[in-house]
Amino acid sequence: MKLLQRILFFLILLLSTGVNAQTYTISPENIDANGLDYAKVIGQDEEGIYLLMSNLSLDSFRDRFGLRTRKYELSYFDFNLKLKWKRELSAQPSSGNIESISYFNGQVVMITGDRDKSTGDILLYTDVINAKGEFTVTQKKIYQSTLLKGADPKKARVVLSPDKTKLGIAVESPYNEGIQIHFCSISENFTPSKQMNAVIPYSNKDAELSDFAMSNNEDLLFLCYRKQESEEKEKRKLRNFSLQYLASGSNSFKEFVFNSLAQMMTEAALVIDRINNKAIVTGFFADKTSYAGASLLYGTLDLKNPSELKIAIGKLTNDAQTKLIGQRNTGAGVSLYAYPIQRVIPRSDGGALVIAEAAYLSEYSFYDYFTQTFNRRIEFHFDNILALSVNKDGSIHWSQLIQKEQTSMDDEGLYSSFNTVLTPEELSVIFNNDIGRNNEIVGHQINAQGKLTVKRYSRPGDSISILPRGGKQVDETTFIVPAVTKKRLFLMKVEIE
Repeated sequence: MKLLQRILFFLILLLSTGVNAQTYTISPENIDANGLDYAKVIGQDEEGIYLLMSNLSLDSFRDRFGLRTRKYELSYFDFNLKLKWKRELSAQPSSGNIESISYFNGQVVMITGDRDKSTGDILLYTDVINAKGEFTVTQKKIYQSTLLKGADPKKARVVLSPDKTKLGIAVESPYNEGIQIHFCSISENFTPSKQMNAVIPYSNKDAELSDFAMSNNEDLLFLCYRKQESEEKEKRKLRNFSLQYLASGSNSFKEFVFNSLAQMMTEAALVIDRINNKAIVTGFFADKTSYAGASLLYGTLDLKNPSELKIAIGKLTNDAQTKLIGQRNTGAGVSLYAYPIQRVIPRSDGGALVIAEAAYLSEYSFYDYFTQTFNRRIEFHFDNILALSVNKDGSIHWSQLIQKEQTSMDDEGLYSSFNTVLTPEELSVIFNNDIGRNNEIVGHQINAQGKLTVKRYSRPGDSISILPRGGKQVDETTFIVPAVTKKRLFLMKVEIE
């Protein structure tokens, strides 16, 4: 009898600790009934969440792939993950193309881009959808401007002001002599607020733009990197980054150089610090004086007086150096200075939490003798994650290396990479571990002192994999994310404890 009691006690203890069915919830019905395999949670209100779905990757700007043309579907679920409504979305006017679908001021905003047939002007329209699936604004023109000769508009980029009172739309239009930037914003009542038009004097052939952002004052900022020629093979990917700043109401950019040619850098990131009203630019550069092979460049621009980009260098701590050197010597992944920075979270004291990931592509071709054709394959790698807490002077407060290895073929890394949940006590980094039949969902939790703990939200036997980049934190401790189980797509709610 005592032996039976001990066995029952052990089973109860086992089921009530570690991972259990109470840490996550799966939606009662699958969400891919219409054959739309890509999903992303784009916003939430007090009653539920908005889910955007497509037949093409939502991480790509492409609207056509092979014979497939992009389709969109918007759904609304309550917090029990029960579907309330869904509707297809199409461009308004129908002659245009959907540029973006985002969440702003409690409703979903769809931006459509078009061209005036008589003048060739670029046109932007907005439609707004509420929590009942009703259009509250329909085909409202928010921007019209003349394109320079030969300009070819790219997909619009949507940015939200730090105080969330303005939604900005920027369109990059390269032409022979430079890149024309069209920018407009809408206010909380979805009416036009600001319109600007300016040019940066760099050819699209040797310059690329990234990380668009907007201040509370509706200043436009973004990063521009120029490709540098080098005879040395290992330096051919050298990029010279600058911060481009267009003050509200201005018609010309200010340029702030970030890294020097001696500071080899391939990736950089930009974020607006809402509390301190500053822009933060950061990235890793190759540093021969660092045992880890790289150091951090940390720049700040005071948006009240944008006269100087103040730049500091942060050296990695001994602990991080040891871990990174060990990884480098095993031949894993890419060098630290090539780590793309995935997220920058400003600290209230002027510092920031920087999260970078060893993400890169491998491409190869082979000849298929059966079909007698050459085939091109792309391997997607999403490996180690480095988290750094950076002080306002650029020095490193603490660092943590999260080791993972995720490799997939021709799928844009659908199940790879990670997402984050931020609470007042800690940051949780959530991802799939050992993708495949033995996959488990894990969370690496880092507290304010940099201490790392690991929690598992599912067991390998649960046979569930998340689409991490499609998820979103919807309250202080809840993360909702698309997930695949039994070869069907569902919504999954994860409770962070």
